[in-house]
Amino acid sequence: MNKPFNLLILCLVIITFTFRTHSEELEKEITVTASKLINNSMTGSSTIILSKNDIQKYSGASLPEIISKVPGISFKDLYGTTGFGSYQTIDLRGFADTSSSNTLILLNGHKLSNIDLSDADLVNIPVNSIERIEIIKGNSASVLYGGNATAGAINIITDQLPGTEDVYQASTSFGSFGQFEGFVSGTKSLENISVTGNSNYIVTDGYRRNNALRQKNGNLEFNFNVNPKHTLHFNLAAHDRYIELPGDVPVNSFSEGALNGLDGFSIDPRSTDTPRDFATNYGQKIFINSSYMPNNNLEIINDASYRFTKSQGFFFDAGSSFTDSNMYVSSYNPKAKFRFKKFGLTFENISGLDLNYTYYRSDRMSNNIGFAAGRGAATTNVYKFSDTNLGLYYNFETKLNSLNKIGLGARFQGNWLKATDFVGPATGANRTNSDSLTYDPQYSYHIGYERSLEDYGNIFARLGRSFTYPNVDQRVGQSAFNVSHDFKLRTQTSNDFEIGHKFQNNDLNITNSFYYMMLRAEIYYDAVDFLNKNLEPSKRYGFESSVNYTLNKYVNFNNSFAFTKAKMRSGNYKGNEIPGVPSLTNTLELNLNIIDNFTLSTELFYRSTARMINDTKNFQPKIPEYYLVNIGLKGKIKNTKVSLLANNILNKSYYNYAVASGNSHNAYNVYPLPEFNIFFKLSQDF
Repeated sequence: MNKPFNLLILCLVIITFTFRTHSEELEKEITVTASKLINNSMTGSSTIILSKNDIQKYSGASLPEIISKVPGISFKDLYGTTGFGSYQTIDLRGFADTSSSNTLILLNGHKLSNIDLSDADLVNIPVNSIERIEIIKGNSASVLYGGNATAGAINIITDQLPGTEDVYQASTSFGSFGQFEGFVSGTKSLENISVTGNSNYIVTDGYRRNNALRQKNGNLEFNFNVNPKHTLHFNLAAHDRYIELPGDVPVNSFSEGALNGLDGFSIDPRSTDTPRDFATNYGQKIFINSSYMPNNNLEIINDASYRFTKSQGFFFDAGSSFTDSNMYVSSYNPKAKFRFKKFGLTFENISGLDLNYTYYRSDRMSNNIGFAAGRGAATTNVYKFSDTNLGLYYNFETKLNSLNKIGLGARFQGNWLKATDFVGPATGANRTNSDSLTYDPQYSYHIGYERSLEDYGNIFARLGRSFTYPNVDQRVGQSAFNVSHDFKLRTQTSNDFEIGHKFQNNDLNITNSFYYMMLRAEIYYDAVDFLNKNLEPSKRYGFESSVNYTLNKYVNFNNSFAFTKAKMRSGNYKGNEIPGVPSLTNTLELNLNIIDNFTLSTELFYRSTARMINDTKNFQPKIPEYYLVNIGLKGKIKNTKVSLLANNILNKSYYNYAVASGNSHNAYNVYPLPEFNIFFKLSQDF
């Protein structure tokens, strides 16, 4: 037998033994969810739960925009398609361009994050279908969810329990820049079965020229109560997307368009120098969940999923290029939540294994005149990756007494990678490089502590370790283009600690935390050598604060603040800031219940300056600070829900992402974001 299979058998034996050892019954009931959290938290960590009400409060906002209301979370928007989340990337605790490799995105506990640099496309998930969102910040998330969760993990959970009544809903949304969304959903409930289906169609012209988006999503769910102890859930989903790619806007830099060498942002921020580029993406997903509760102290959960994604990019600049990538992802994730008593204490536990297999193939055709002339292009590079991850984890928490609580967890994970590179006839090289199977074992841990201060809230603290495997594009980019690769980058590791305080009463909810993160072999793109590399030791630290205060039944305040720093600890760039990370962000919200069933909300968002991407030497001007004012009105007229959202009402011209030249001062490219725009939504339940 091979090593992965042997480890799989060992993990199953350990979990089975655990089930049989701890069967003593206690009074408290275990909740059936798609969550790996115990009692909605991870002891000692910054854990945030966004409920369905929290999510629907921001009607008209994209899913990344909703999640970024949490302090320490921001989003990168390259094209400003407005309102739907396409090509928006979530960045937790300041990882900027590598955020997709360090923030793990999951749907019902299954990874949406990919093994290449493509983002987890959250536009595929209708916001109306989400039951809750769980956010775990910092290295401790790696214990529950594995590698590439250095910054944290975000688990998006849909309702997987059978419905008790028939529910039907339809909504339509429209707004500036040709925005339109049509959404329909319905649930049919029988005695022990419910069937839910939803579909939405999205279209927008986008803020920029050559910025249109067209997308269709479909989702079908079957939920079964087999018996009082056993439930089953099946989910089938598909999507089909077309998006135009406007590229960047040059500022004193080279461009293929009319703005070459000019300040394009001041002249025409909506411009494009890639008027014909576009990309397509379509795929399917199957998800199966089984939950069995033989008693109140044990829940056995089996999850399995399969998804296929095909992405194509068409780029018509000088010479032209074309990419065609296919990704097949299979996963099996059995786990158990159980409870037992020992030494007079009650231990609540989760244990399981994660087995994930990904096959990735990318055909890349580059700099071929025949393609531009419509005659087809010869393939220059074909990359094939076979990636297997197998991890075993265990996490528990217990109350030592009425005031003190501890949590401990650990994960051991192996990664088996096989990579092949074919350099094709377009380069005249016609050679192959096949890397033998490599094995990279890693581990993560979590130690958490909480103490109740009774009337003064709780203090919490934790230590954690995580790891991040290099993704496909990072491995490809560690050698020059059209050269055979060895694909070898070191695995990034991180150790961090966090301390904080939580206070809550009927009117006031305050959370403050400070964290410090030390990284080794951080994976980063070096703009001087134009290669992906492992950096010298780096660090991140910051302070995050959230305050929610209800003055009375008419007035509510909410403020989210984050101070973030990312710097090099040693090497040639010691003390330099890592690009793309703003030091300060703040979101202030004021909600007014002006009349029955209607709420007026005002939001003031501020973001400080940040180093431009590629500015490792810290010599370029910074991305300017900016602030935005948004106003929303939400309410209900009879059975119809209505909302109106006005964004950037001061009509600011701004951007939050820019790529600087590695050599020429004050030469860079920006990605402008929308000026004043509105979004209107109507929703009807039947």
